[in-house]
Amino acid sequence: MPVRTGNRAVSALFRVFGGMGRSNYNADAWEQAGVPGMHAGERLFLAVFVPFSLWGVIGAELYRWIGAAGWLLALPIAFLGLNVLPFLFNVRSPLGQWRSFLGVFTVWAALHLYSERSGWSQPIAFAWAFLAIANFLAFLILLFARSLDWAGQKGIIWRLFLIMGSHVSAILLGWHWAWYWGVAAGMVITSFYCSMVLRPGCQWLGPVRCRSANREILITIDDGPDPQDTPVLLDLLDRHKKKAIFFLIGEKVRLYPDLAREIFRRGHQIGNHTMTHPQASFWCATPWRTRKEIEECQRVITDVTGITPKWFRAPVGHRNWFTHPITKALGLEIMGWNRRGFDAVEKNAGKVLSKILPHLESGDIVLLHEGTPIAAEVLEAVLIKVEK
Repeated sequence: MPVRTGNRAVSALFRVFGGMGRSNYNADAWEQAGVPGMHAGERLFLAVFVPFSLWGVIGAELYRWIGAAGWLLALPIAFLGLNVLPFLFNVRSPLGQWRSFLGVFTVWAALHLYSERSGWSQPIAFAWAFLAIANFLAFLILLFARSLDWAGQKGIIWRLFLIMGSHVSAILLGWHWAWYWGVAAGMVITSFYCSMVLRPGCQWLGPVRCRSANREILITIDDGPDPQDTPVLLDLLDRHKKKAIFFLIGEKVRLYPDLAREIFRRGHQIGNHTMTHPQASFWCATPWRTRKEIEECQRVITDVTGITPKWFRAPVGHRNWFTHPITKALGLEIMGWNRRGFDAVEKNAGKVLSKILPHLESGDIVLLHEGTPIAAEVLEAVLIKVEK
């Protein structure tokens, strides 16, 4: 079952800029019906801002004709309008309500601002014009995000175009205006790129699972199989009756096939952790090298164990621009983590555990490594904590 994000918005505006929001009181019913619920901000918007806007527009016009009494007369007319508009547009869904009111008020705001009329309704017209622009911007962002979901060759070509296009734009900017504008644009592009690929949990390039779907603490172990650690870790997991996901390196699976098969035989999942674990360069790998690393590891694990992994984790969590279209084409999902103690570099088990155990809670994905002097000690301490 997918992880709920909490954002059940029907509009582009609140899906992009609305944050997590609060779940609707009948969210389960909406989900069972296959219909999205509504973001808390959308419900507040339709319940407060739309009636206020309609009352303000009608009241401002009546005020021109009959004075202050127009504001009182506008109340029943606005109430009638709120009930008539959905009927006229045959609105039967939350999305229909949003679209109908946004459409009507956007057209009115455009005409009002174009005519340069002043008065009480002027701020309302500006507010709706701003909302229309923000909603359109959010729609473009969603379209862009959907394009990043393209798999295989299509996704790779599109991302190559984005990379080359952004850098060419920076060069043209510097050539047309001044060299320092081009340098500044290049620095901004580079900052975004580094932020996207070097943050293991960043979702900008595509989805990364960083929380367990079933609210259990999920233990993941990277960099195996290891002839010394893997048997010990498997025994510890059996003793505590806990399952884990082992993200295996293709070259090591080829060297120690019996260990890879033993991991699966004991009921643990196996994930793809690239063929050679190029931790220093995978973040900037070409699409061809990225595909080779992932495909070869997938092939070796399948040949040795007879199973096809469904999870992928990049070395050090540093995905590159082409990881998502390649993994999606291979039927792989990318898994990150939200709890780690840097046990691959830190040799003091106490320091590692001090970063993991104090805040460990349901739904966490814990990152551990084998092939280290403290692998068994760290895993056992985590397992004891999980049992409490």
